[in-house]
Amino acid sequence: MQKVRIVSLDSDKQAVTAALHAIGAIDLRKSKLEISDDRPASNSTDISDALIKVTAALQLLEKRTVQSEKHIPAESLVDQVKGMTVLNKTYALGEERKLIQEDQKALDYAEYIASSFSNVKIDFGRLKSEYLAYRAFETDKKSLKAFTKRAAESGLQITVSINKAKKSTMLALIAYDKSKSIDDLYKGLKVNELDLGAKYIDGKAADITKNVKEKRASNLKRLDEINAELKVLSEKNYSRLANIKEMLEIELDRAEASSMFKRTDLTFVVEGWVQKRDLKGLKDKLSALTDSRVHFEELNDGELAPTQTNRPGILKPFDYLVGFYSVQRSDEIDPTLIFIISFPIFYGLMVTDVGYGLASLLLATFITKKTNPDGLMYNAARLWQLNSVAAIFFGLLSNQWFGFQLNGYIGLPQLFDWFKDTPLLIAITVIFGLLQVVLGLALGIVNSYNHGHKKLAAARFFSILVVVFGTIAVAGAFFSVFNAQTSTMATIIAVISVLLTLALSGSEATEIVNLITHPLSYARLMGFGLGSVIIAFLIDMAFTPNPKDGIIIFAIYAIIFICLHLVNMVLAIFEGLVQGVRLNFVEFFSKFYIGNGIPFKPFSYKRINTKE
Repeated sequence: MQKVRIVSLDSDKQAVTAALHAIGAIDLRKSKLEISDDRPASNSTDISDALIKVTAALQLLEKRTVQSEKHIPAESLVDQVKGMTVLNKTYALGEERKLIQEDQKALDYAEYIASSFSNVKIDFGRLKSEYLAYRAFETDKKSLKAFTKRAAESGLQITVSINKAKKSTMLALIAYDKSKSIDDLYKGLKVNELDLGAKYIDGKAADITKNVKEKRASNLKRLDEINAELKVLSEKNYSRLANIKEMLEIELDRAEASSMFKRTDLTFVVEGWVQKRDLKGLKDKLSALTDSRVHFEELNDGELAPTQTNRPGILKPFDYLVGFYSVQRSDEIDPTLIFIISFPIFYGLMVTDVGYGLASLLLATFITKKTNPDGLMYNAARLWQLNSVAAIFFGLLSNQWFGFQLNGYIGLPQLFDWFKDTPLLIAITVIFGLLQVVLGLALGIVNSYNHGHKKLAAARFFSILVVVFGTIAVAGAFFSVFNAQTSTMATIIAVISVLLTLALSGSEATEIVNLITHPLSYARLMGFGLGSVIIAFLIDMAFTPNPKDGIIIFAIYAIIFICLHLVNMVLAIFEGLVQGVRLNFVEFFSKFYIGNGIPFKPFSYKRINTKE
């Protein structure tokens, strides 16, 4: 990654900006030169207004196939938008449709009130008085009793009837002097006030119902006409408007980009980061565009370069998840490749069942079809797909099919047995943890040394000795893996390394405790995997349905069998995902990862419909 400064004539600014945008190679930065800041292009407001108008119109029109068009200049785009009568017509139809839809709600409410009072001879149009106020409430019998009592104590009369629309609900109609307040009468009671002044409440209940039906039919007819008109407008104009919208978005990006520039009376200055492989091509294209009226300068001002993360296809979600945790700095080692390898292994060991793996693969695939490709759920589901394949793989190796052992039926061998090989699996997972922790410390040595923290680099070297020789000492003393002389020597080296680590670590000396606990944390791989296998085995042993027991018993056992396996699968999947991430981010990344990097975001636009 190389930071560059580009200086060109002000007369070439529009062409150079468009070229930089089209090439998509430079991540713009504000120059530190003590000269004037540039401003957004003078037409940026016009472009923004035009974009708002076109976007609003497209939201009202039905989607249609978009035919590709060539890009046209910003001035022509703005003029075209100003002259488009289809926009005003679309807005008018959309606004009319919105008003009708709101009117339909008013009609529904009026019909509800009319149906509620259908057995009460009231002309709502006459409930208007200079001195009296009229209010109606829905309530239940218990609240109505208290309401009526309070009204009687205040000298007021309540008219009561049953709500036809809701037979269990009572209606209370009360008239009172406008100068008084009746809020205290229903305070604390379960009542819902009906708005007698709402639109269309202006006659007897039967008349209101009749008028509502007629008005609703008229509205629905007009809505059909509006939708038909909008459909015609969509067929004729959607493709054109979609292309114009894309062009306007591009032009607005370009118009606003100059706010990142500096300027003099005759020149403008652009700075930013470019990948070194793209630098020559960028120089050649801008030189050809401006007839060599452009100056390039490579800068080395000590600014931290942005981080480029663009792994292809199926590996891209790993970048997303690491970035979600914290974007790596460009001057540290990228841990993503190790994460790509270890995460599926961890998940596979903890789920370790062909059936569970297939089920989670199907569910993860379903989620990818229903979620936004740029969102967390989609990227997590893509990772889940890969991990599900690992679960199937380890399920085949351990001969686990929803707890059953079916490899023999398809001619596959069983590489290990969770019940018989438990000590071996514990040893393997702990060794795996030791290797990853040691690797993390080794990467920490490199990062610390590159950042000038030589004492910390040395401390991490001695931390490796603590982990390695401490393990040898424990294995020899408690499990007789090594002889007494080897164990004693390893203990001495481990103790000396602990003291040196504490002396050199400074503020990070407390991390010495993690050198012991973190490798042991990897034993959870075996623990959760074995737990899932045992539960599946017990479910199969107790609740496998047998047709010989009769249809009813078979059905009951089948339901219990499926439900319990579903619960076990969900727990295994949850633990596999959470613990797999945890072991990488906490136990591994903590040994070397700094993060808080700046992602590389080139000034660019991905065209979908239009052509440059």
